[in-house]
Amino acid sequence: MDKVESKLCTLKSIIDNDKRFNIPRYQRLFVWEDEQVKTLFNDILTATRSKKELYYIGGIITVEYPKIDNCYDLVDGQQRFTTLWLLANELGAELESFTRVNGDLRLNFSIRKNVEDYLNHLLVETTSEEGSKEFDDLVRISKARNTLRSLITENLRNPDDKKSFIEFVLNKLQMVITQVPPSSDLNKLFETLNNRGVQLSQHEILKARLLSKIDNKNQRYRYSLIWNACSDMDNYLERSISYEVGSAKEVANSYDYWTTQKHNWQKVTDLLKGKKTKKNKLLSLQDILNKRGSFIEEGVNGTNDEFFHPNASDDEFEKVRSILTFPQLLLHTLRIYLFQNDKKDIQRINGKELLSIFSNHIFCEKYTNEDKKVKMQRKESIAFIELLLRVREVFDKYVIKWVEENENNETHLIKKVYKHNQKKGGRSWYLRRQKIKEFDGLALLQSVLYHSQQNTTQYWLTPFLYYLLDHPSFKDAYIDLKKTDNILFSSNQEHRGLPKRTMECMDDYPAIKPTTEILNESFGTNFPHYWFYKMEFVLWHERDKLDKAEEWGDYKMTARNSVEHISPQNPRDPKDKLCITELDNFGNLVLVTRSINSEYSDLAYIEKRAKFENKKSSGRLDSLKSDLIYGHRGWNDNISKKHQGNMITLMESYFNIVNNE
Repeated sequence: MDKVESKLCTLKSIIDNDKRFNIPRYQRLFVWEDEQVKTLFNDILTATRSKKELYYIGGIITVEYPKIDNCYDLVDGQQRFTTLWLLANELGAELESFTRVNGDLRLNFSIRKNVEDYLNHLLVETTSEEGSKEFDDLVRISKARNTLRSLITENLRNPDDKKSFIEFVLNKLQMVITQVPPSSDLNKLFETLNNRGVQLSQHEILKARLLSKIDNKNQRYRYSLIWNACSDMDNYLERSISYEVGSAKEVANSYDYWTTQKHNWQKVTDLLKGKKTKKNKLLSLQDILNKRGSFIEEGVNGTNDEFFHPNASDDEFEKVRSILTFPQLLLHTLRIYLFQNDKKDIQRINGKELLSIFSNHIFCEKYTNEDKKVKMQRKESIAFIELLLRVREVFDKYVIKWVEENENNETHLIKKVYKHNQKKGGRSWYLRRQKIKEFDGLALLQSVLYHSQQNTTQYWLTPFLYYLLDHPSFKDAYIDLKKTDNILFSSNQEHRGLPKRTMECMDDYPAIKPTTEILNESFGTNFPHYWFYKMEFVLWHERDKLDKAEEWGDYKMTARNSVEHISPQNPRDPKDKLCITELDNFGNLVLVTRSINSEYSDLAYIEKRAKFENKKSSGRLDSLKSDLIYGHRGWNDNISKKHQGNMITLMESYFNIVNNE
């Protein structure tokens, strides 16, 4: 072969052609994190449920690998391809044939025999854990496998759903495989691929489309600055606006006007006129990165207009990142915009379809009169961007962010924004962000929802943000979110579809009562993870009643993906199987991380209890439910059943409390 060839392929066509693939030695090991694995799975799941004709996962570049017949080096695309292999292995059925070719692995790893050994191990291993220390160095690939297993368990419990998903992956998931000649300079090609520029994103194209409808040049410029500030998701809005206009003091002085319920847009447009004096200077990247030094010593524009208050505390300089991408925030905003105007909704939240979704809803193609069409498109563009600013403002004020507390730890926090005067009696106001203890409950409940829902959608945010536009207070926000959570996720309404239920919550609280019926089911490891997360919040919420206020006061929610049996299913010693009738019931189950599940595994209750107490003494809690369970000196069916009854009673009490708030 001496030319480049590209073909659109499915997993079925790869299987039918007996193609094998090799990861060359110059490639990185598998590096995808949980978020990327979840995004790929959830995108495929959304496409399956939407009955799409195909789902395109991008291009893969290959070159012939001469050491094995019909085998090709993966020059680009190995992360996706490895994830697909792991997914196929976990799903089984017809996808089993994707994992092997004539008894050999379809995926070969040059000079990395331990990876091949691990994949071969997965093909024959049937238990939930690897059960071997020899693969401890393959942390990410093992984590990805466990994440996929958890996602399958959580989302494909119905056999028909799983069958449809497998058929979709096999026949409708498509990729373009490009084969380059062996004579290509592969090192140069690989370097080029890793250093290639990023294509214009969909939200940047959308910005251009919306702004093109605004004919006034100065107005278009100002709305462009608003868009830019809102798109900076890994910062707080007031800081992003300060970067855009070059004055933290002006942003602080105008803050009360453009964040109040009435929203004085004249103040915003005055702020964003973009006028610069001779003293002004543009912010450099180094200015932004240096933060405290540059901004405090010189000020943003070379005057005494410091960006951060001189008495700023360390937590104000902690890095933050959003729980949403900007396209996701745009789609939540669009849902609110449509609801306010005609009570319509988009089909689904999917950031990869941003442009097509907006094209179907916001460009007023229905108007045949050209002059009217131009006016309405201008009006829509302005109205949407103004709404975007309002949504982004309440999003930053009332919604959790990932906050980097130290180099190895991120946690969900809501930091309060408030105005602070630099000098007593002066008029130099500055906006500051600080941790406030009273927001812990709101943050914890959001953390529950974030970890238990699809990270690509987070539908609960639409009604929550909509409510906050007209009810800007933390007390109202906390009450509303507790009610919304109960209605959306605790009321046996899954069959009605989450998008529809969230729209109903925007109209008013529907007359749907939450129920604890599911807590009496025997689901074992298939128990929906949401209910364990929800139980953690309820326990924290009712900690005073349980005499745990001091112990649990600083509790934080973390991601967990493994349901553990307190009395093990298959203990090392049969006499340690303490639960028979209650084995797979909620009382004998807790949700923990994979690593903790692996650590506790088939140990006897007394050994698990000792491990738990040891961690607790060092300030680590596996879960609040575990803390109550391991408070017992022993464990059996009767104790487990009583614990379950206590949890149900506590949950029902919580429902009544929230209903009366």
